[in-house]
Amino acid sequence: MNEIMTGKALGLKTVQGRLLKAIEVAELLRVSERWVHKHMRDGTFPIRWFPIGERERVVDSVELDTWLSKIVFSAGTAPLPLKAVRKFRRTAK
Repeated sequence: MNEIMTGKALGLKTVQGRLLKAIEVAELLRVSERWVHKHMRDGTFPIRWFPIGERERVVDSVELDTWLSKIVFSAGTAPLPLKAVRKFRRTAK
């Protein structure tokens, strides 16, 4: 019953990998399915999604992987915060 869903099966030519449902995306991102649906509906989800049916939305696994690779840092490679610069100088009295 759980067959792999691809873009070719749905006639989508821009999909490179397999299609992930919102619940699968939520599990990968460790957020709730409701959060994923909310951001898809608001247009703030950073990955292009495709509607299938009335309520279901899917995401291309290749695009999700590309987006994750841009935001995840390996250990020790994250940029360090800049040192605070004092804006006011004390004057001698």
